[in-house]
Amino acid sequence: MPDLRQLRTFVVVAEELNFTRAAERLFVAQQAVSRSIAGLERELGVTLLNRTTHDVTLTPAGVALLESGRQVIAAAERAFSEAAGVGEGRAGTVRIGVTPAVGALVREEVARVLRAGSADVAVDFREVRPGELAQLLRDQKLDLVVARTVPDVAELDSAALRPTPATLLVPADHRLASRSPVSLAELDGERLLVWSPPGTPYTDLLLSRVAASGAHVEPVQAPVTGGGEPAAIFETRAVALMPSGWPPGDDAVVIEISERVDLPLLVIWLAGGPTSAVRRLRKGMAHSG
Repeated sequence: MPDLRQLRTFVVVAEELNFTRAAERLFVAQQAVSRSIAGLERELGVTLLNRTTHDVTLTPAGVALLESGRQVIAAAERAFSEAAGVGEGRAGTVRIGVTPAVGALVREEVARVLRAGSADVAVDFREVRPGELAQLLRDQKLDLVVARTVPDVAELDSAALRPTPATLLVPADHRLASRSPVSLAELDGERLLVWSPPGTPYTDLLLSRVAASGAHVEPVQAPVTGGGEPAAIFETRAVALMPSGWPPGDDAVVIEISERVDLPLLVIWLAGGPTSAVRRLRKGMAHSG
């Protein structure tokens, strides 16, 4: 069966109608060009070129192969280019899992970083719960996950991205609503809105941050999670530590926190070497700490 290299050699010879010039274009010896053409003709069982001492001309079979051969080579080059683009993260769709605590601003930045200089890259976000992300990566339904915590699963690798500053959301009629900034210690005795029960990594992270300030709070699980919607602050009469930029809704206000409270951000992928998308995120959203 003829191969693509033989076809490419034939097309160059057919365009030049000269074996010497064809060899120069292909950066090979003239004898190699002659052997390739002879082998192609032998494989096809037809004569493609008429050769005389002074001229090289195309036979009818050669004319037909030149026309279709150019199309085949162009299609192959497009296929190779597309495959390389996807492999290098310059094309294709990147399927990203995001956990509920990853807000809209982070998602926008992730998409911007991955598409920077690569207009052919599409980003498909899928909201996932922390407990299901490992299986989705194993099943190759996701290429990577952006989350606040990482499961303790040996087959997953992760790297820290730039953390997100936290702000405090309180009901509009809360005692702290007119204060800004406030310290975490001033949350003592409050109800703290969380998105999963105590004992889960992100909830425990929030509770530990508050406890470190000396405040004691009662965790209250949110009735609705996901989608980047405003937290149910007024409904639950709770306060919430939220990523900066999270929409407060109509019944809550955003208050700055006097001490810096950073919420970790991680990119997670299946062990075995980070993909180009992971490498681009790590470079574009590097953790400077």
